[in-house]
Amino acid sequence: MWSAGTLRVDAELGADGAVEIAGQDFGHPMCDEYEYWITVSPSDVPALVTALGGADGDDVLVLLASRAEEIVRAGEKSWIESHGIVPEFFNRMG
Repeated sequence: MWSAGTLRVDAELGADGAVEIAGQDFGHPMCDEYEYWITVSPSDVPALVTALGGADGDDVLVLLASRAEEIVRAGEKSWIESHGIVPEFFNRMG
């Protein structure tokens, strides 16, 4: 989905239709490696498509990629939540 500097962010569809976003940063100021996972439930994917400016039937991964820089710079979780969607979030510092 997006890669710049020390940060790489990927997005894919889970087997259940959830949108799964995973980030890995090897230049985080607080640790050597920071990883995070954000999951938008299948029932919230239509709202995510709408938030991305898409319509029913549009590919959510294509929409995410088209706005990736904006979303990553805002913080993926924060951007998603600003549209009324509450994703699952997990992170790990190493």
